[in-house]
This record gives sequence, C-alpha cells and structure tokens, in this order.
Amino acid sequence: MTQRINTHGLQVDNDLYAFITHRAIPGTGVDADSFWAEFGAIVDDLTAENRALLDKRDSLQAQIDAWHRSHRGDAHDPIA
Repeated sequence: MTQRINTHGLQVDNDLYAFITHRAIPGTGVDADSFWAEFGAIVDDLTAENRALLDKRDSLQAQIDAWHRSHRGDAHDPIA
C-alpha cells in the first residue's frame, strides 16, 4: 500500500512529496511549505468543477454505451 503524507489538506505519495520538496523546489526561490499550501488551495478550488466535469463525462459515456447497445448488429453508419 502506498505511504502518504498529509499536508495542507492533501494526501501526497511519500515519494512524490520527497521529490517535490527536496529535489524539485530547492534553488527555485519557492518555499516548500508555501508550495504545498498554494497547491492545496488550488486543488480545493477546482475539486467541485472537476467533479462536475467527471459527472458530465460519465453521462455522455452512458449515452454512447446505450446507443451502441441499441444498435448492436447494425451495419456501420458513420452519420448515425
């Protein structure tokens, strides 16, 4: 099971956290704690919109699946 770090409302894989904090950020002038705080805020802000988009995708996929089930065995009709 993947080990995770809890930081600023996020559950981050240990290896990813270590890479970002200790390898990617140093030398950039960005404070690691500030990075995780801001990233957590961005994720929090976009979570509802992302959920709505995923729900829309599921709805569209269900319609596509239903269309294919109802046209099973029909000859290919690209216009349909």
